[in-house]
Amino acid sequence: MFTFNSPVKITFGEGCSGRAGQELKDLGARRILVVTGPGSTSRSPALQSITQTLNKESLAWVHFAGAGADPTPAMVDEGAKLFRDERCDAILAFGGGSPMDCAKGIGASIGEGRPISDFVGTGKVFVAQVPPLVAIPTTAGTGSEVTGTAVFTIEADGGKAGAKKIKMGTSGASLFPKVALVDPLLQASMPPALTAATGMDALTHSLECYVGRQHTPMADLYCLESIRLIGRSLGRACQDGQNMEARCDMALAATYGGIALSNASLGMVHGFAHALGALCGMAHGLANAIMLPYVMAGCEQDAAERLALAGAALTGDSSIDAKGTVAAIFSLNRKIGIPAGLAAAGLPESMLNAVYDDARGYKRRPQSPHLFTDDELMSLLHSAWSGTVII
Repeated sequence: MFTFNSPVKITFGEGCSGRAGQELKDLGARRILVVTGPGSTSRSPALQSITQTLNKESLAWVHFAGAGADPTPAMVDEGAKLFRDERCDAILAFGGGSPMDCAKGIGASIGEGRPISDFVGTGKVFVAQVPPLVAIPTTAGTGSEVTGTAVFTIEADGGKAGAKKIKMGTSGASLFPKVALVDPLLQASMPPALTAATGMDALTHSLECYVGRQHTPMADLYCLESIRLIGRSLGRACQDGQNMEARCDMALAATYGGIALSNASLGMVHGFAHALGALCGMAHGLANAIMLPYVMAGCEQDAAERLALAGAALTGDSSIDAKGTVAAIFSLNRKIGIPAGLAAAGLPESMLNAVYDDARGYKRRPQSPHLFTDDELMSLLHSAWSGTVII
């Protein structure tokens, strides 16, 4: 028995972001909170074009550019205050995973009438209706435009100096956007390094869901097609950002990965990546990219058949086995410029114990096909740091 849930209306294609105003108008919106990060995206011509579609439909809007990387509850609170002060009734999220997650948090906070911190990590369930959200991704990685999940960075001890940071996810049916406008044209300007890291983030989603213990037949379809598209086009997208066939493949692959993770489960790649992000400031996609082949190497015996099938999708080689799949991931990483290990990415060895302590408590740890012992996790982490597979 399994359940498949994908409630988001998806419009895909070059230029589809120009539908933003019409989609929000169709949702009954009158005043929009536009959520972005604080960087160049918030000042981009693409965003100006999108807000012009709001103007065309006579929709008022206000811009919240405070959705920083790895958003915190404080960022959500700030956005929610602006939403209330400006009497907004809908949200448009524009950017990568962080603005979309922050926008989801703002919507949930408004609907529930309480801070998002009341829910993240507490087990409380979202029950209230939320303002409609239209999500427009500018990267091809997180798939957040089609998920009911958001990840936030929590600071222990009230955010005092030196306090430990933890990345924690929360989920619920109300966090799904109403509409996703997946426009590959918006992703053509991504530099090669960002294209590589976000693309490997998408591969991690699809591969972890496919080999994990909560895989389902319908989620498998999205996983394998996502993996196939990434194998076909990630290298091309990194080499030539203006290759729109490759950009379309990667945009679709990321969205498929988001649908998959909404219906299956992630595993220990994300357990390590969340710790590396919260404690060391490592970008999520890069952390996933580095950790993916090492964790999959540790799963070779337990997920041999599925790893082989995933490898066939990734490479087009139907004779590949699980070990060959791990080798293919290493090879893809090298091809697109991902560091071979955490040390090469700049992580000091002194941080390994802290990363291990955080990662071993990851709530989805039991969903990995191999049930790693604590000692295995420590060995795996040291392997990934040095750049040598020992599991």
